[in-house]
Order: sequence, then C-alpha cells, then structure tokens
Amino acid sequence: MSQPPSDADVELAQELLALWDNGNGVSKSQLERETWDDGSSHGRRFDRFIRGTLGVETSRRSRQTDRIADLETQIVSLGAHPVGAEEVEWQVQLQHARASCLEALRVWNDPTSAFRTGAFSLLFVTAWNSLGLALLQREGKEWRRLDSSGEPVLVDGTEQSLDTLELIGRAFADAEYRGIRENLALWVEIRNAVAHRHLPALDYVVIPLAQAGLLKTEAVLVDVFGDEYALGEKLSVPLQLSGFRDPDVLGSRKKLQASLPLDVQAVLARAYEATADLLADPTYMMRVAFIPAVPASGRSPDVVAYFVRPGEVPTELEETLDRYVVLTKPAARPNFRATQVIDEVQRRTGYKLNTNQHALLSRTLGARPDRGEPDGTLDIKYAEYITSFKRYLYSQAWIDLLVDKLSTPEEFEELTGTPPAQVDTT
Repeated sequence: MSQPPSDADVELAQELLALWDNGNGVSKSQLERETWDDGSSHGRRFDRFIRGTLGVETSRRSRQTDRIADLETQIVSLGAHPVGAEEVEWQVQLQHARASCLEALRVWNDPTSAFRTGAFSLLFVTAWNSLGLALLQREGKEWRRLDSSGEPVLVDGTEQSLDTLELIGRAFADAEYRGIRENLALWVEIRNAVAHRHLPALDYVVIPLAQAGLLKTEAVLVDVFGDEYALGEKLSVPLQLSGFRDPDVLGSRKKLQASLPLDVQAVLARAYEATADLLADPTYMMRVAFIPAVPASGRSPDVVAYFVRPGEVPTELEETLDRYVVLTKPAARPNFRATQVIDEVQRRTGYKLNTNQHALLSRTLGARPDRGEPDGTLDIKYAEYITSFKRYLYSQAWIDLLVDKLSTPEEFEELTGTPPAQVDTT
C-alpha cells in the first residue's frame, strides 16, 4: 500500500501548481528543470507529482483526442466496436444485452409477429443475462459456476456462467432492483411455459410486465453504464389499432385470457399475488393507458405523447383510469373438479349430493348450458369448460352458491327434486 505524501511534498506540489497555474507563462518543463534538474520528461513528471500528491489532474487532452473520444462514443452507441480499440469482455456483453433488448422490442412491435410473447421472453431474458455478466465482469466479481473445489466448471473447454437469475441476484442485489428481479423471475417462467406453444392471447396479459422490464432496462443502461449505451433515441411510441373504437375491448381481452392453459394462468396469477409494495413498483409491473387528446388551441402540440409518473395523476383521472385500465388483475380461474365440489358441499351442508344432482344444479343455476346444447363456458365466475379435457372445472364461488342454495331441507328438495339425506360421519 502506498504511503501518503509528506508535508514537504504537499507544500512543494502546492507551490509548483501555483507557479504553473497563475498565468505567468512558467511551463511544466521549466518547473521540472528547476525543481528536479529533469529536462527529459516534457511535463509528464510534473503531472504525476501533482496528481499523486494533491489529486489534481493537470494533463490536458488535445482537441483531437477529444474528437476521437466523441467518435468512439458515437460508434459504441450504434452497437459497434471502434476499430483498433481494445476489446473488453464486459463491453462485448453489454452490447449483446443492448442488441437482444432491441430485438425483443422489434419482435413485440411487429404487427405480423406470430410468436410475440415467446420470442420476447427469450430475448428479454437473454438481454438481462448479458447485463448481469457485464456488470460482474466490469467490477471483477465472480460470474462463473464453480465446482466443489472452487474451480470454474468447464464444458468443452469453456467456462460456464451462473444461471440468469443467479447472475441478476449477484449483480443487482440492492433493494432498488427488487422489482426487476421479480419481473425477470416471471419472464423466466413465462419463457419456459410458452415453449413450443402458440398462445396469442398471452400477448395482451403480459403487457404490464413487458413495459416495466423494458423501462428498467433503459434506466440500468444509462445509470449504471453511461449515456452512450442508452436505447431511448432508437425507440418510439407504438401506433395502436385497438382500444380506441371498441368499447368492449376489455371484455374481449378477458375472454382471451380465459382461453389460456391453466399452467400458464398459474404463472400469471402468481404475478398478481405479490405484496402491495411490489405491485406498486413500476419496475415490476406497469399499467399503461393511451388517451386520445386534441390541443384546445387547434395548433400542433409540442409533443405527441405525454407520460406521467405514478402519483402524479390527478385524483379524478386516476379514478377513471382504474375503471378503464388496459389490463386488470385476472380473476381466479375455476380449478375444482365436480367430485371435489360435491365433497365440499356435503361437508359444509351435511347433506349427501351425487353427481347426477350436481349436473342438474349446474344447468338450472346457470353454470353449464342446458341439456342438448353444446358444451361451453357460460360464466367463468362459476365454471369453465376445458376443451382439451372435455370437462368442466368449477370455482369457489360455485361451491359457495351451492352451499347457500342447499342449506335447508326445503331448498334442497325444491332444487334437486328429492329430500336430502344426511351424510354418514361415523
């Protein structure tokens, strides 16, 4: 460890700096000759001495050097590497992250995209995998998978990195990154769930997660790595074809959501089961509403879109947005089989209920179509017809309704046509 400068060195450095900096024409080289009898350094010894003693930078780059630095910055911002410059591994990973993020955005905004969520999830997770690698490599922290002896794990001679979520947990461990860590955990699940499956309805449901993740990506690129890595100038507000003319667009989206497989719905349900503070974190999930507006003056507006932060929306507008928000929390999906419904109703009422009686009740109370009509979902609040399994699943609300309707012997007989029999509890 280097020793701190002596008082004599500090006094000498202050004197030399004053002589050079007071505009009387004393050059660094002249001061070096007079002080150290050194005429060969051409100012470099002076610079090192002042920097090491006082922490003051006295070397000045030429205008040409500044121009070269500006050009290199512009090249980096375009996603390329300056020819002749040293290639640094963390910078390669960072450019990979930027390229993956832009490609994810391009796929999402492409109106002809047929595998939007699947491609976005793959590319977006890849982008953050590279972001984690870039930060850990830049800071000299371990990014590799190690074996029991502490040596890097090799596959075909190549060092293996940690999994994406491990990288992110290590690189972005601070509390301010909690929202994006949870966001990415969901995207990893979504990526795995949609592989080899065509689920276009999912595109509408994951918009809040996608928007939050993209905005946090941009913030990390600028705040952690620098303005030259920003993507904002390459982005624009996408044009919309839906939502402005169809007052029932929200209802149609709910129907699309209801068509998703149960395992995918389970992933999405977990997204909305987060704590209140996490749901309010715009880096975890962001709801966006587009509101058409025409300037009152009739003149061209200063900008074509206005963005406000959470908490800055007037109360009256916020109440309206809550009613017509683009995406709402999906309701709990029916997940009880008929036999499970019967068991629970019997337990709570004490009356025996068989499958024929349950089928009759499901039709008379509007959970299923009338006999002879095609099977299908009538009210997802009570029951959902699963086409792939050709069976109905029922909700907790349906169980509660049956318990309420069959709570007395008179009501039970009126609805089923037979008097109730007590459940044998022995």
